[in-house]
Amino acid sequence: MARAYVSPVRLSPGPVPSYMREVFFAGDGYSIPAWRGGSGQDVYLCVHGYGGSQSSWNALSAELVPWAEVVTIATMGQTRSPAKGVGFGEGEAIEVIAVAEALAAEGKRIHLAGVSMGGAACWIAAGSRPDLFASVTTEAAFARLDWASEEFLSVSVPFGATIFRPIILMAERSKGIRGHEVRPADAAASWKGPCLILQSRDDGMFSPRHAEALSQATSQPVWWFEGLKHGEIFLERAPEVARTMLEVGGVG
Repeated sequence: MARAYVSPVRLSPGPVPSYMREVFFAGDGYSIPAWRGGSGQDVYLCVHGYGGSQSSWNALSAELVPWAEVVTIATMGQTRSPAKGVGFGEGEAIEVIAVAEALAAEGKRIHLAGVSMGGAACWIAAGSRPDLFASVTTEAAFARLDWASEEFLSVSVPFGATIFRPIILMAERSKGIRGHEVRPADAAASWKGPCLILQSRDDGMFSPRHAEALSQATSQPVWWFEGLKHGEIFLERAPEVARTMLEVGGVG
C-alpha cells in the first residue's frame, strides 16, 4: 500500500488541446513532458496535483493563451512522466524550478499556478527561488504535508490517518522525507511578490487551516469560494480566475 501511495494510478493526460503542443524539458536525469501554447514574454507554468493530469488545466489555459504563453507539466510519477513515484511537493518543486530556469533562459517572465500538491510545489519553488517568478496562484495547496496526509486518508475512511499511519511513514521514508518537515507555508513566507490563494469552503479534502496558514505566511487574504470541491475552482471558475491572475501578475 505504501508503494501505491507513492505511485498512484496514472491517468491519461488526454488529447493535447489544439492551441498547444507537446514539448519536453530537462529534469534531473529524465525529461519532463509538458504541453505548451500561446505566445508572449509572460508564461504561466501550471502544476497539477496528486492524481491529476495536464488536462486539469484545459479550462484555465484556454482563458490565458490569448494573453500569455502557457506551459502545463506532467509531474513526477504521474501521467506521462518517466519518473517513478510522486515527490510529495518537494520533488515537484525541483521540477518546477528546472522548467522555470529553462523558460527564464528564453527571457520569459514566469507566473506559477498550482493545485493541491502542485500548489504546494509552487510555494516551495517560489520560496526557494523567488528570483525566477513574477506571481504565484494556488488552489487548495497544502500548508504542511503531515496535515495533508492526515486529511487525505481520512476523507473516505473514518480515522484513516490513524489506521494508515504506518503506510504514510513507509511512503515518506521511501522518498527520504518527513511529513512534518515539508511545510510549503514556511517557504511561502519568503515570497514577497504578488499572489492569489484560492480555497473553497466546501473543498472536502483539505481544511481551511491550509489556506489560512498560507495567508498568514504571505500576508495576503484568502480568496474564498463556495460550493466547489477539491480542485474544482480552476475548472469551474476559469474565466473569473484567469482575469484576476492576469491583473495580479500585470499581464496584458
